[in-house]
Amino acid sequence: MSGASGRSETLLKSLHLLHFPLVMAWRETRAAIGKFLFVVLSVALGTAALTAVAGFNESVRYTLMREARSLMAADISLRMPVEPSPEETRFLESLHAQGILSTRVTETVSMASTGRGAPILVSVKGADLTVYPFYGRLELEPAGTRLDENSVAASDDLLLRLNTTVGDFVGIGNNKFRIAARIAKEPDRMTTGFTLGPRVLFTREGLSRAGIIVAGSRITERVLLKLTPAQDLARTREALGQVFRRRARITDYTETNPQLTRALDRATRFLALVSLIALIVGGLGVGATMQSHLRQKMPNIAFMKCIGGRAGQITRIYIAQALMIGLTGALAGAVLGAFAQAAFARLVASYFDIAVILIWPWPAMLKGIATGIGTAILFTLPSLLSIAQIKPAFILRKDFAGEARPPRNWRSIIVGGVIIAGLWATAVWVGSSVKYATVFAGVLLGSLVILVLLSALLLHLIRRLGRRSIVRRSAALRHGIANLYRPGVHATAIIASLGIGVMFTVTIYFLQYSLLQEVRLTAPPDTPNVFLINITDNERDGLTHLLETEPGILDRQPLSPSVSAQIATIDGVPMEQIPLEEGARRFLNTQFVLTWMRDIPPATEVLEGAWWPAQPVEALVSVQEFAAQALGLKVGSVIEWTALGGNVRARVANIRRTDAVRVGANNQFILSPGTLDNFSAVYYGALRVKPERIAAIQARIFEQFPTVTVINAADILEIIQSVVDRVSSAVRFVTGFAIFGGLVVLASSIAGTRYRRIREVAILKTVGATRGTLIRMFCMEFVVIGSAAGLIGGGLAAIASGILIGQLLDMPYKFSWLPVFAAALITSALTILTGWLASYGVLGRKPLDILRQIES
Repeated sequence: MSGASGRSETLLKSLHLLHFPLVMAWRETRAAIGKFLFVVLSVALGTAALTAVAGFNESVRYTLMREARSLMAADISLRMPVEPSPEETRFLESLHAQGILSTRVTETVSMASTGRGAPILVSVKGADLTVYPFYGRLELEPAGTRLDENSVAASDDLLLRLNTTVGDFVGIGNNKFRIAARIAKEPDRMTTGFTLGPRVLFTREGLSRAGIIVAGSRITERVLLKLTPAQDLARTREALGQVFRRRARITDYTETNPQLTRALDRATRFLALVSLIALIVGGLGVGATMQSHLRQKMPNIAFMKCIGGRAGQITRIYIAQALMIGLTGALAGAVLGAFAQAAFARLVASYFDIAVILIWPWPAMLKGIATGIGTAILFTLPSLLSIAQIKPAFILRKDFAGEARPPRNWRSIIVGGVIIAGLWATAVWVGSSVKYATVFAGVLLGSLVILVLLSALLLHLIRRLGRRSIVRRSAALRHGIANLYRPGVHATAIIASLGIGVMFTVTIYFLQYSLLQEVRLTAPPDTPNVFLINITDNERDGLTHLLETEPGILDRQPLSPSVSAQIATIDGVPMEQIPLEEGARRFLNTQFVLTWMRDIPPATEVLEGAWWPAQPVEALVSVQEFAAQALGLKVGSVIEWTALGGNVRARVANIRRTDAVRVGANNQFILSPGTLDNFSAVYYGALRVKPERIAAIQARIFEQFPTVTVINAADILEIIQSVVDRVSSAVRFVTGFAIFGGLVVLASSIAGTRYRRIREVAILKTVGATRGTLIRMFCMEFVVIGSAAGLIGGGLAAIASGILIGQLLDMPYKFSWLPVFAAALITSALTILTGWLASYGVLGRKPLDILRQIES
């Protein structure tokens, strides 16, 4: 009995130890609910950003799992860059005898024209529509449309770009086809991946009639298989792997689109780490508010110590208060983030051809809640150190002008280390990668330190400027600047909070537009802007003659032959047995484009070995630098490829680096003359054309050689810009939480000093200050904070993007002040708006009422 009684007493004591801090913390929070409401909101914003990103990942994965067969349109998919060989075709036929159905889907690019204006680049897809798709639905409008060899279905953007409608005819390849319907939905659209233009759907008979695919054409072939319920998925995959080997990439519906999920995981990791910025901004708000709150509670703390309260007991009260703030903000943010993922889904909707099913992301919400609470507690720790420094005799003092700052001793060093370690651990947990989290945490910590130092330096300079006579002549300027140093304002923390969000947002802007401008404006003068692909032997001479007689062509390169082949062995060792690093494993399934050249390409540097003589005595190959490093090739290595029509064997003559943008020159492998003589080749070409003549040349080539694909570099740049814009929008969506969080920290600071502001307004009104003067005074305070955050954040963004572009991407960087000034102006406007919203009612009260309240 005595043992049970002792345990009961211990439990009661433990409950009492928890009950008292919680009750006191709730009373203190309730007494200053307005001030803490902003802090809760800042934590909620950071939690919402993290929950929205991670929650959207969960929703997409749920959708992929639920619609797995429909998204693949099959149970198993084989993806290969060539048509199946006779042996592979016979194997597929043998599977059919076992009840396993199969069908082929062929994808490539070509040109389409209505005869009005220039032809455009299109993505072509051919399928047997009597069986395709095995799962999901192909939706055409009008509903019930049946395509045949003389008709096609087109995407909306094709109809828009060609200014045509359903029922009109479009020329593709050797024939004209009636547009019988528009494509409303393709079940396996996400499996197709990146496309270079509007989509056109053919029957297999129609695709053959177009004549755009010849031996050696660059295509993507997908073989779709539907199993019976009795068939074993794993065994079927294993049998397919034994036949197709490295020629095909085999996936099944249980993998939920591995390419998409890998890309989604990488994007989620990055955006989740970016969302930590918003959480850290909320943490800064918690820390600044708690420090200000403790300063106001110094008499209460001193009184509690006078009546026997210990520092540990009092500290537990404020830990409980920080826990309440963090938990409330994290819970609100988790719910907000669950809804915010809908907005995130709209930003990236163009990447998905299906509606993402949004679910309640419980794991993401729990992760957001834990991270929000942890961040709030971490940033409260420095403020709690000051509790031990408050002496009981402090209760005898009437005025408290000093700030309750944490002491600078070994305890503060330990607390600083705990905060850094805690943030790093949080980044590792959120980013699911020690490497990326460490780099990100280092960049973020360094940015925060620099922001705080620059903010403190700028505020020091502004304070010295405020002492100048020219500034002191203006009451609005003098008092507005003085307000920045009012106790409890925490201007440095506010500027750092706003600046970190501005920095990341402007960095994305600099990267986005600097890269695109680099492509547009800094390409060499002889860079081709028109590319020709899919040229056959029969078309080569005629096309060459056409190009020779076209006056709009400024420069052209000789048509370059190409043969698609896959590496079989290196120095007699099969590729499957060669250990490759993760980044080089893609060479296992790659179909390389082999070409040959007699002379060394322009702007090419031979790093090892030498270029071959005019008449080499054996088959030689020149290897591009990156491919040589990835495959471990050296001068003298022997490579053997498997191509359509036989094997190609050559010895490495040299390893090269090419800077020129020339067709063939950038191929990983260039062979010596005569090596590919016995193989059927297709040709590629590149032209430098006057921009105003591109459309006319496209039309002329299409008229005489309709199966030749003409790619305008401007179209490719437009596609790249579209992708970059969408990615940037997603990142700005996340960093927007950080900026908004910084504004909330500002509002929290204003709310925390509201009583002091009201008292100062009453005194200034009493001595003759007009309402206009007071408005200008507050505006000056807010403008300084906003413009400082914008300038510092924008300036650091320019430096960071310059390092990224100049060092990592090895490209020249052109700095512009315009985005920095724009960031300062926008941040100033947002700061003024937020400041006045948080200061609502400060100017409205009568001075006499305020002074009476102070006196009482």
